Formats: sequence, C-alpha cells, structure tokens
Amino acid sequence: MDRSLIYWDGDPVDGYYPMTWSFFGYWSCGYPGFSDTTDPAYGFDPSVQLSGTPNVDYQIWFEILDLPPVDFRIKMDDGTGFTEVGQGYNLSDRIEHHVHMKYRAYVPQEPPPTGVFYVTFKLVDALGMYEDSEPFICVFNAPAPAIEETTPLYRALLPNTYSAPMTFTFHRAIMVDGGPPVTITDQETQTEDYYAGYFDYEVSVDDMTLILNRTGRPLPGETWLQVSLTEHLKDAELADRPAVPFSQYVRTPAPGDMDGDDYVDLQDFATFALCFGSEVSNPLPGCSAEEAAASDMDGDGWVDLLDFASFALVFGS
Repeated sequence: MDRSLIYWDGDPVDGYYPMTWSFFGYWSCGYPGFSDTTDPAYGFDPSVQLSGTPNVDYQIWFEILDLPPVDFRIKMDDGTGFTEVGQGYNLSDRIEHHVHMKYRAYVPQEPPPTGVFYVTFKLVDALGMYEDSEPFICVFNAPAPAIEETTPLYRALLPNTYSAPMTFTFHRAIMVDGGPPVTITDQETQTEDYYAGYFDYEVSVDDMTLILNRTGRPLPGETWLQVSLTEHLKDAELADRPAVPFSQYVRTPAPGDMDGDDYVDLQDFATFALCFGSEVSNPLPGCSAEEAAASDMDGDGWVDLLDFASFALVFGS
C-alpha cells in the first residue's frame, strides 16, 4: 500500500480531502477509493502486482479501524454502506479490482463543523498470503495532523533495546500543549497510564514526529500495550485543532529476550553474562546501558544473582 498517494486528489500539502455541502443535507466527498494491483490496465507497476489468483490465493479486504464520533457514513459505488468500526469489504470480489467510495457526514450546515471527519483503514488478506498493512488515515474537511507511519509497525513487537524508541510520524507539524501526548494502557488489566513512567517524550526538530523514549525501567514482559494519542497533541499551526485520534498497539518482549527475537537463548545468555555484576547506571566494559537495563530483570538497578535466577527460569522459552 502506497500511503504517499492518499491525498493525490485532495490537498497533498495540508493532507486532507475537502468536503462540500449537498442540498440533500450532508457534507460529502467522493474520494478516496481502493484498487488492488492485479490489473495492469489501471497503470500499476507490474513489479508490485499481487501474485496468484484473487479469492483463491489471496483475498484482500479493507477493514475500518476508526471513525469520528459523528454520523459519518461510507458508501461504495455498488451501494454497500459502512457506519461502524470493524466493517469491511472484499476488494478481490470485484472484477475490475477498483472501487469508488463516497464519504458523508450528517451534521448541520450552519455553523460549519469544527471537528475533523476521518476514517482509519487497514488492508488484510483473509487467506493469509500477505501480511496486514499498517493503518492509514484519510482526513476530510480540514487540515489536521494524522499518523503517516509508526515505529514499530502497527501491532508489532516493541524491541527490547532502550535505544529503539516508539515513533509517530504525522502529515502535518504537531505540538504538545497542556498535558501528556499519549495514554498507555495495559490491554489485559485495562490499567491506564500504568506504563507512563517507563517512557518520556520529545518532538522532532521538524515537528513532524512524536518520539517516546524508554526511561530505563524494564517493562513487564509479553504484555500488549495500547498507546493512544490525547487531546494535548495538536496542530502546530492551528493550536485549537487536536491531532486525529489514533491508537498503536505494541507487544513487549518476553523477560530475558535481550535481542527481541522472541526466544530466550544462548545469544541472550551471552549478553546477560557480559552485563553480570553491572550497575545499570554504570555498566561494565562490553555491556551497553541498554543491555544492562534489559538484564536487570527485577529493576533494582543491578545485574546480580537475583536476575540470574530469573533468567535461568525463562532460558529456553
């Protein structure tokens, strides 16, 4: 999926699709739609065409991940309509591999709406040949910061190296005003901000990327975290306009998995052995600060026998 083409027929600078008022009583926009890459008649580069037969080898769906809290409806050119998160459509069922879509917001004309209309999609292969896409967000009616890409990828493993931050890159410049830019929730316990002390944040020099840095405290292992943007993350030029809502999901590595490869093995033991006896704030030669922090499995600031006992329990898992 080439997200750089999302606004090719909208506003590629500000990053949104203008909506117009219809005499039928709603705001509307006729783009964007979807195409898969099985038909070169639509001008797709043959090198990126899907391999196999639609509905036999693969089955590409789009799925709705998020919608604005207004009466916002999406209608396909075949009449199929969508109004709820979780709904989707099988693109591989269409002979021409191309669909047009209409977006309609049923809110009053006067005064003009101040909120942002948006929809978040992802593409999935129901038959499993291709991995899910990252989400992509289409914004309507007003310029607003929306996620363009994330690190790690959507619903992926958070590396167990403290030099690898989480990042959220936007289409427009952002600012943080009046509070934290994210909330972090444990998906199992639904404890909000339980992990806030494990990260701090900064905004990149060009104001396009929010960066969440690890603070050095070891995260509990094998846990799904929901990282959601808050109303304190705003447009750098239009300070009264918050960023388009978005939630990233990341899974923390298992305890002892120093390199984040989903196994606790001899490579991880070699790292642990180099760090054994280190103070996390002043690691021994050959042990980096990130490796020392990952080896400090009980979070007491030292890599010692207690950590070795914990490591031994998970070795081989």
